[in-house]
Amino acid sequence: MKDLFLDGYWVNKKSGTIHFVSESINEYTGTKTLWAQTQNLPYERDYFFNDKNGGIDRFLKNYEFICDGADTPHDFYHYVLHNTTLKNRFSRGFICKEEFFARIFN
Repeated sequence: MKDLFLDGYWVNKKSGTIHFVSESINEYTGTKTLWAQTQNLPYERDYFFNDKNGGIDRFLKNYEFICDGADTPHDFYHYVLHNTTLKNRFSRGFICKEEFFARIFN
């Protein structure tokens, strides 16, 4: 777990919420902590997951990696990663789960 690099964009497999994730390690305890900031919601939320209480394992179970954020094309960043309309259409059932995730992973 300590060697796994988790920085980048991740999507919640159930809700479709995209998070930008960055990790840090507490220099005193050695505990890894993930900071996840929502990207495709009309409001911003921050979440924290850490090794100490099994939060990172839960994170890995419920989220799927999209990209690391380096060299992300502007169109993909704007029209997919930060697209609140796309997320809203998925949440309200206007597009199916397969169509939503096809936009993210293709």
